[in-house]
Amino acid sequence: MLDVLLLSRLQFTFTAVVHYIFIPLTIGLAVFIAYMEFRYWRTKDPLYDKMARFWTKLFLINFGVGVATGITMEFQFGTNWAAYSRFVGDVFGAPLAAEGVFAFFLESTFIGLLVFGRDKISKGMRFFAALMVAVGTSLSGFWIIAANSWQQTPQGHIINEELNRAEMVNFAEVIFNPSTMVRYLHVMEGAFITASMFIVAISAYFIIKKKNMPLAKRSMKMAIVVGLVFSVLQAFSGHSHAQLVGETQPEKLAAYEAHWETEANAPLLLFAIPDMENERNRFEFGIPGMLSFLTYDDVNAEVTGLKEFAAEDRPPVIGNFIAFRVMVTAGIILIGFFMVMAWQWRKGQLFEKERLMKTALWMLPLPYIANTAGWIVAEWGRQPWAVFGVLRTEDAVSHLSGVEVLISLGLFVAIYAFLVWLMVYLMKKEVKKFDMETSMKHLDHPKEGESA
Repeated sequence: MLDVLLLSRLQFTFTAVVHYIFIPLTIGLAVFIAYMEFRYWRTKDPLYDKMARFWTKLFLINFGVGVATGITMEFQFGTNWAAYSRFVGDVFGAPLAAEGVFAFFLESTFIGLLVFGRDKISKGMRFFAALMVAVGTSLSGFWIIAANSWQQTPQGHIINEELNRAEMVNFAEVIFNPSTMVRYLHVMEGAFITASMFIVAISAYFIIKKKNMPLAKRSMKMAIVVGLVFSVLQAFSGHSHAQLVGETQPEKLAAYEAHWETEANAPLLLFAIPDMENERNRFEFGIPGMLSFLTYDDVNAEVTGLKEFAAEDRPPVIGNFIAFRVMVTAGIILIGFFMVMAWQWRKGQLFEKERLMKTALWMLPLPYIANTAGWIVAEWGRQPWAVFGVLRTEDAVSHLSGVEVLISLGLFVAIYAFLVWLMVYLMKKEVKKFDMETSMKHLDHPKEGESA
């Protein structure tokens, strides 16, 4: 017999992971484009105009497919998770509504002005439109993170026992729950890193092909600075986030670390083979005291183990343990990569290093892998709760037949696979055909000055 809960979770996981491919790039690239428009407005250097136009084309492809995946994903709250919607709709619906009214409307309106009115408005107005798009995408991310964070650290609500539902009593407490800002900063940094790696990789492609060199070199320099700064900041915000999880969701932190026993001077495990049945690790290798230090800034602090919690309240261990290490390892590699790029730039040899340019191309998937692993850690670590400590996931699912969910899962896989293929196809086509001189020859620009 088909398990409706398992299939519904698989479907939501699949759609959310695919949707999250597009979100960080949308947020990060919008800010880059706003900066390019600002520089064009203030310096009147036509190279910034060409940069803004080119990256806006790729932004639009990513944004359009991302919106399509996001809208269909939200329908699942009413189809696969109807019990969840009935129970928390009064609370969870508020930030989602705010996202639509205050963010999506803003970014959609000004995207239209930026794209279709670009050659009919002043440079200053172009910058303002690009800025509003960047503000809109960032605000959109905030409301979504606020809603998701309420699921992690819920507050600002009461449970109406008579009606069996959560009711909001304090909007500010719901939105600014204990994990909202920490998680929002972590996500925003991930967005800037993703956009930086995206720009570096495509610029590297141009440099390898020896085409669009001025645009590629200036774009790459800009992205290296942003990527290096935010990949380092990401490490610090990730540490703060882990400390918050240790305080508010200790079983989640214990699952990340496959930490079974409550103990002082707890080790940070670099490798382990968790044994769920016997509640121990078959093999482990770690750094003594480091988990205590990273969690409480004290090597002798006591870290709560999984055995302190009932088995039915523990998050899955193996998946969280692996995903957490994938995320951290990817982050460390990205810091190292941007540092190497910056070092070669300082030596004046950046664009002569063909192997480094090829490496940049292969590095493109890494921030996406890190983002996906981070999402798995956040959401899988919250299980078995849909809303932590309030509503179990098994009580949130709709009363559907397994066949119905299986059919819709198959349709989602087919449609989302097509959308991802479409995004990749359109972007590759746009990048390969782009020529910064011929594509702009219809514009009456002054003679280009500085080029790299």
